[in-house]
Amino acid sequence: MSRNTIRVLSRSSRLALLQVNEVMSKLAAVKYSIKTISTYGDKNKHIPLSSDIEPDFFTKEIDEALLKKEGDIAIHSAKDLPFPLPEYLTVIALTEAFDKKDALISINGCKLTDLPRGARIGTSSLQRKNQILGVRPDLEIVDIRGSIEERTALLDSKQIDALIVAACALKRLNLENRISEILEFPTHYHQGNLAVTAVVDRADMRVLFNSIDIRNNYGQVFLAGAGTGSQEYLTLKTDRCLKKADIIFYDDLIDKKMLSNYSAAKEYVGKRKGWHKYDQNEINEKLYQSALAGKRTVRLKGGDPLIFGRLGEELDYLKKRFIDVEVIPGISAFQVAAAAAQVPLTSRMLSNSITLHTAQYAKNDNKSSNNSKKDTLIYFMGASRLHEVSSQLLSKGFNQETSVALIQSAGSLNEKIVKTSVKKMPGMNLESPVIVIAGDVVRESYQQSKILYTGLNPDNIKMPGRILHYPLIKIVPAKKELSINSYDAVVFTSISAVSIFCRYNTILKSQKIFAIGPYTRNEIEKFGYEVNHMPKIFDSDHLAREIINTGYNRVLYPCSNLSSNNIHKLDNVYKEVIYKTEQLKQPVVDLQEFTGIIFSSSSTVDAFLEIYREIPQHLVLYVYGEYTKNTLNQKGYIYNVQKIPLSKS
Repeated sequence: MSRNTIRVLSRSSRLALLQVNEVMSKLAAVKYSIKTISTYGDKNKHIPLSSDIEPDFFTKEIDEALLKKEGDIAIHSAKDLPFPLPEYLTVIALTEAFDKKDALISINGCKLTDLPRGARIGTSSLQRKNQILGVRPDLEIVDIRGSIEERTALLDSKQIDALIVAACALKRLNLENRISEILEFPTHYHQGNLAVTAVVDRADMRVLFNSIDIRNNYGQVFLAGAGTGSQEYLTLKTDRCLKKADIIFYDDLIDKKMLSNYSAAKEYVGKRKGWHKYDQNEINEKLYQSALAGKRTVRLKGGDPLIFGRLGEELDYLKKRFIDVEVIPGISAFQVAAAAAQVPLTSRMLSNSITLHTAQYAKNDNKSSNNSKKDTLIYFMGASRLHEVSSQLLSKGFNQETSVALIQSAGSLNEKIVKTSVKKMPGMNLESPVIVIAGDVVRESYQQSKILYTGLNPDNIKMPGRILHYPLIKIVPAKKELSINSYDAVVFTSISAVSIFCRYNTILKSQKIFAIGPYTRNEIEKFGYEVNHMPKIFDSDHLAREIINTGYNRVLYPCSNLSSNNIHKLDNVYKEVIYKTEQLKQPVVDLQEFTGIIFSSSSTVDAFLEIYREIPQHLVLYVYGEYTKNTLNQKGYIYNVQKIPLSKS
């Protein structure tokens, strides 16, 4: 036989052979031969499909023949394929289904609603049986097997009164005239599709059949982790994926603010205890339909999708339907919680392993372990299960006084850390979500000061403590191109002014540049300019003196609409408002968890007091310059205000 002839393996029924011809007709220039093989399912028609049959009931012998190189490809009804396929096989093409409906064939063309009570209706599918009985419980279901011709013969001989068959099968056999009614019940996801399989190393077959593979038009699905609590825990890879997404289906426990960074359509599919917008199957189907529509689809989950994230269910659902899926891990809640509480999860002397549990099943899992005392045990979703977790820890050999860390809302502004013991933990009252970390390693943890930062850019802060970003202002560009040729110099007092001005304007080589301090200078240098003047003390008063001492005739001052300082009082300085500073309304956070607040400007003080009305006395109020300090002093905050020393680098 010529090596240019494709050897096709198939079952021997008339329908199977028509399916082979249908597929190969799409490659009209390709010559082919057919070898038929009777499978176990074909030989044992007495075995009902509703019984516990093997997944490869209709394919095993053909699969083995491919492995033995008795054929180049095999062609199947896609819904007959096992999942997963044997590791040596792959689907190299999937064809379009021209009809995915079920059809009813009956004596005298009677429709389902008109069949007499007790009528016998034949089907080989448990799903079809349940669907029929759901609307006509008075009918008798007869389990039948065999080719379409064998099944219709049972109807013609009046052994049954009606028959349910895939509409596409009847159309392929040119028996469409026998259809009494098209049924609107959901059918198998691959009904009507034909699949071409080959051994995985047959690159030539992959290339040959690629042009007829409808999966080329499918979109890809990414099951991605968003990190926990704050968008700062989003990985670079997930960020890149989200930027390219067409649609994002997002979870409950993510930082919703991050979504505004992406142009994709967004749909909330979150689930919380006692309330689900959609059940899991509905979410699975949404992902599937989005991929079928050709969309680059991201399922964004809180934390890491591989840990208690229902990843397996979504992956299984999509893979069965031949959707290309990539999994992108995220920073898990247990990692963020341990980092926040500064718990070393393993320690050479105290713990040589960690185990992850869900507290939901803690009361059902009380198996003791001889080595558990050397473990660090971590429980997810523990807020309402602290008593059960405590009982399980005791059953595993933990001492009542073993240290436990309870971390509420890890990574978020409302994060709360409670150090307790196995004995006392049931008495703790925390809100969901809570991560429980138990083990001797908790004794080695340290408490770090938490400081709230109310400005725009916390990256430039250099001071002890854990800085959490809580922006209370936003920048709205108000002016773009300016006429700047008549100025001798330009003065900048903020990073925002630099970035907005330099985005739309070019500073001349002859013009000098003032910067209020090193952070502003660094931003100027990013645009390729050199700073000529910067005061030794980084505030507007000393910058004003620097401007006076240089003696320039005309100095341009691009600034905010709220800018107010001594620079504006200079006769040679000309103000241009290039952006507006507006207040941001943020949710209230528990300030008892913080030791200080950084106010980057007077406007952040005003915005804070709009939300809280007053500032708790236990907080240190950090400021950059005299104007913000004076604002706080005028509002009655005098004794707990501290200036932040700025680095020269």
